Amino acid sequence: MAEPEDDGKVWDFKVWDISIRLFHWSLAILIFLLWQTGENGSIETHRQLGLAVLGLLVYRIYWGFFGPKTARFSDFPIRPGQILRYIPKLFKQPYEARIGHNPLASLSIIAILGTLCFQVGTGLFATDTDGLYSGYFGHLVSFDMGRQLAELHEMSFNVISALVILHLCAIAYYALALATDLVTAMVTGTRDVDAETAATTPQATTTLPRIGGGLLLGGLAVWAVLHFGA
Repeated sequence: MAEPEDDGKVWDFKVWDISIRLFHWSLAILIFLLWQTGENGSIETHRQLGLAVLGLLVYRIYWGFFGPKTARFSDFPIRPGQILRYIPKLFKQPYEARIGHNPLASLSIIAILGTLCFQVGTGLFATDTDGLYSGYFGHLVSFDMGRQLAELHEMSFNVISALVILHLCAIAYYALALATDLVTAMVTGTRDVDAETAATTPQATTTLPRIGGGLLLGGLAVWAVLHFGA
């Protein structure tokens, strides 16, 4: 257990494990690259990047059950009462950041993960207008169905874009209005917390076997698509 400093704070308290941080930044990069390759017509690269997102999503879902407390879905405070009690805190100073995801961040993560799962799922079966390129499972559906799924695939990316913009706006609001730096903690994994919180909250540590389990599942998902897809 970390010892409190003279000001009653515990410095460098581990709030985000390495898996969550790598997932967060890898996903951000991949979303940008998927947009870029989709816009310039680099279909094969787009398909491969989509597979990388699939592996990440499988890993994150696994980590939501077997990762440290702050990564688990069970730690998401998304009951209506929790959300309603949290909202007034967004307009008060000093703001005290929750160890882990706050209610609105939890809802945002659920929305982003759900939309990305839909995005990857439709992409696997989508077909382009000429029928020359398709997702890995495009051969399993008719051309008309593949085109409908392609349209849904494109529409869902607009939803993802809106969620990303909302996420960035929220980060800016926390920084400017609440004097709370969320970005640094997602880079270093640590932030300063009060001694009472540190005494009652486990730090976000993990082990290689648990990480290995997630990597195995993510890799198997990618292998299955490559093995059974076209």
